[in-house]
Amino acid sequence: MNSLRNASLVLLFAIILSAPAFAAVSSADSEVAEEFTSYYDQLDANGKEIYDRLKDASADGAPITVNLPMEITVRSDVQEGAETTIRNMIRDTVDEAFIALRLSSPLSYWGWGASSINYIPDMVTQGNSVTVSSIYFEIDLEGYPKDPETGEFQGIQKMLDDLNEAIAGFSTASTSVRDKIMDINNYLTGLITYDPNLGTENESRYAHDAYGALVDPNHYAVCDGYSKAFLLLCQKEGIECVVVFGTGLPSFINHAWNYVKLDNGSWYAIDVTWNDSGGNAYFLIGGDAFFTTHQQGVFLEASLLPYKFNSPPISKTSYDSAPQDSYAEYAWLLAILLVAIILMALYKHSKGQS
Repeated sequence: MNSLRNASLVLLFAIILSAPAFAAVSSADSEVAEEFTSYYDQLDANGKEIYDRLKDASADGAPITVNLPMEITVRSDVQEGAETTIRNMIRDTVDEAFIALRLSSPLSYWGWGASSINYIPDMVTQGNSVTVSSIYFEIDLEGYPKDPETGEFQGIQKMLDDLNEAIAGFSTASTSVRDKIMDINNYLTGLITYDPNLGTENESRYAHDAYGALVDPNHYAVCDGYSKAFLLLCQKEGIECVVVFGTGLPSFINHAWNYVKLDNGSWYAIDVTWNDSGGNAYFLIGGDAFFTTHQQGVFLEASLLPYKFNSPPISKTSYDSAPQDSYAEYAWLLAILLVAIILMALYKHSKGQS
């Protein structure tokens, strides 16, 4: 009877010891985010074609005609109704392609000034049916910077070369993903100045882009510029990163920030803009804290609208507040070891009873 009681105590003790190990395994699994499908992959075929053509456009600024892989046809009781509907469909497709471009490819100069892009769908009307199979895009280069000596447009290729040189100029000696991200964050908060002229006629032409943050002599930028510069430096270091548009709470200001993927498989939020004035309070933050001050969305023209893109689901808990030792990584080994101890105890007990 005593032997049985002792075996039961051994079993109970082993279960108590193994519980944290199994909990750690469960916790580790729950923190691994779902696989993120890129903004580009979330576009339809027409959106991807527009994205590709604008992203890969040559630096001469020449107009582009995009042939749509999926021809669009709308029929209505009246021709005017069909034209209105198809224009709205084209607008949504172009907007989504531009959003994906700006969120994913800061090196694409077409995304630097979306408000300077004009597009004209080639509409073919037959009765009350309207078809669009291509869209003509042109870019207004008037707002691009001029050479300080000649006053002439210095050329987009020069701008791209300068931006790539600025990206190459960043380096870090850190080896962990977390520390590399911190180095990027600190580099940008030390380099960039939040544009003091925002909303005035003196606002920096590239305050919303990585060019303004990394190249412009004043390094004036707003949240768009901070987040895109951060994305480019993360890409340089091989760190998975996305830009997210939305609002800052509680004031509901238009805002942009980043999500980054750490080597534990989870995504975390970082707001370099607010870190520039907040002492890195928004560094690798989890959703429980982050979404009290940030709301995902996108600002288009005169209104704040939700956008169709799914951003990576971020960890509930902040990275630096979670245990960073190897216990969770090897918890399954501890669990197996404890089960083996349990089985050995039971085996010895059964042998003792025989």
